[in-house]
Amino acid sequence: MTSDDMATAATAMQAGRWAEAVTAFGRVITETDDPWAHDGLAQAGWWIDDADMALVSREAAYRGFRAVGDDRAAGRAAATLGYDSILFGRGVAVGRGWLARSVDLLAGRPDAPEAGWLAVRLAEVSLHADHDARTGLQHARVAEEIGRATGDHDLTFVGQGLAGLALVRLGRVAEGMALLDGAAGAATAGDVDDLMWMGKICCWLINACQEAGDLTRASTWCSRVEEICRRQDLAPLFSVCRIQYASVQMAQGDCVGAESTLEDVMAQLESSKRSARLEAVAQLGELRRRQGRYAEAEILLEQAGFHPGAVISLTRLRLEEGDATQAWSTVSELLRALPDDHQLERAEVLAAVVEAGAAAGEIEPARRAVAELRQTADRVCTEAVLAIAAAAEARIADRSAAQAAWQDAIRHSVAAGLPFDEADHRLDLAEILVDTGAIKEARHQAALALERVLPLGDGLAIARARTILGGAATGVPLTERQIEVLRLVARGLSNAEIATELVLSEHTVHRHIANIYDSLDIRSRAAAAAYAVGQGLG
Repeated sequence: MTSDDMATAATAMQAGRWAEAVTAFGRVITETDDPWAHDGLAQAGWWIDDADMALVSREAAYRGFRAVGDDRAAGRAAATLGYDSILFGRGVAVGRGWLARSVDLLAGRPDAPEAGWLAVRLAEVSLHADHDARTGLQHARVAEEIGRATGDHDLTFVGQGLAGLALVRLGRVAEGMALLDGAAGAATAGDVDDLMWMGKICCWLINACQEAGDLTRASTWCSRVEEICRRQDLAPLFSVCRIQYASVQMAQGDCVGAESTLEDVMAQLESSKRSARLEAVAQLGELRRRQGRYAEAEILLEQAGFHPGAVISLTRLRLEEGDATQAWSTVSELLRALPDDHQLERAEVLAAVVEAGAAAGEIEPARRAVAELRQTADRVCTEAVLAIAAAAEARIADRSAAQAAWQDAIRHSVAAGLPFDEADHRLDLAEILVDTGAIKEARHQAALALERVLPLGDGLAIARARTILGGAATGVPLTERQIEVLRLVARGLSNAEIATELVLSEHTVHRHIANIYDSLDIRSRAAAAAYAVGQGLG
C-alpha cells in the first residue's frame, strides 16, 4: 500500500492535484515515516502556500535522509530549505545556515546532480537576496554544467535560465535573453518535468523583459504563463505572474487594469509569508503616487521597506512634496547598496538620483549619474534605457540642450511604449517652451501629455498639464459653436450623436471638428478631449 500511495502522490504532484498529493504523502508518513514522503509533502506545501508545512516537512525529510545515511538527498533538502527559509520570511541568516550545511554535505560530491541543485539555490539567493548578479552567474553556470554532465534536463535548463537573468542584469541583454528564450521554450514545451521550475524559468524571462524595457515581450509571456497556471492550478506562480503583469499594465498606461490586478493579488496573498507580496505593495504604492493619493502611497511604500522600486517611488514622492533633501538622502543610500555592474537595476535608481540631485543642489553627483546612465544606454541600447538617459541629460543641461534632450526622451519613450514616462517628458518640454514663448507648441505638448495620463484620474502630471493648457494661452482659440462641439467630443459622443444633439448635419460637425484640430494643432479625438478637460470644458 505504501508504494501505491507514493505512486499516487507522485502522479498527483505532476498533475497539480495538491490536496490529493498531501493526503497520499500523509498516509505514507503515518505508515513508514519515509523521508521521501516528507520531502514530497514539503513540495505540496510550497504549492498550496503553506509555509509551515513546506518548511517543517522539509526539515523532517532532511533528518530522515541523515538518519539513513543519504547525505546527497540531505544536501539537496538543506539547499532547498536555504532558499525557502528566505522566501517564507524565516530570515536570511537561517537560510544561509541551511545553505552552509548543504555545502558541507555535498563537498565531496561536486559532480552530483544534488551539487547542481545547490548551485541553483546559491544563484537564486545571489540574484534575489544579495543583488549580486556576477556571483549568481557563476553559480548558474556550475548548475548548467552539472546538468549537462549528468543528463538532468531540469537542472540544465534551470541553470541556463538563471544565467540568462544574471547576464541581463549585468547589461548583457542580447546574450541573456537568448539563454532565457531557450530555457523558457524548453520549459513550456514539456522538457522541464518539475512544474515549479517550469514556472520559475518563465517568471525569470518576464522579469528580464521588464528590466530591459521590452514590455511587449513581457506581456506575451505573462499571458502564456497565466494560461498554464490556470490550467494546472499553479497558485503561487499565478500570483507572481499577475504581479509581473500588473507592472507591465501600469508601464503601458493601463492603470485601471493594474489597480484591479494588484488589489486582487494582495487580497489573495494577505496571509502569505512569501516576499512576492512586497512587490505588489510597492507597485500599488507607485500607482497611488501617480494618482496623487500621497497618504496612501506613503503607507504602502513604507510597508514595502527596502524594495528598490518602493525606494525609488518614495524618492519621487518626497520630491513632489517639496522635500528634496530627504529625497536625495533616500535614493543615495539605495544607489550605494547596488553593485556597480548591475547596470539595468542601477539605471532606474540613477534616474531618480539625477532628479533628486538636481532638486537638492547636488549637481556633481547628478552629473556622474548622468555619465553612468549614458554609458549604460549606449551599451544596452534598448529604447527604455535610452529614454531614461536622455531625460537625465535634459535635467542638468542648459535650456537649448535640454529641449533637444527632452525631444529624444519623448521619442524613445514612445518607441518603448511607456505612455506615463512620455507624458512626464512632454510636460518638461512644454515648460521650457512656455519659458521661451513658444506657447502654441507648449500647449500642443501639454495636450498630448494630458491625453496619456487622463486614465489616472488625478495626480501631479494632470495638474501640470492643466496649468500649461490654462496658463499658456490668453483664451480658448475657438468659436462658441466649436466649444459646444468640443464639449460633446470630450463626453465621448460620435459625430452622428453630436449632430443630433446640436441639430446639425454630420458634414457640418465633421467640418467643425476639422477646424478644432487645426486651431489647437492636434490630430485626434483623444487629444481634443484631453484639451477640453484641461480647459475645464469636459
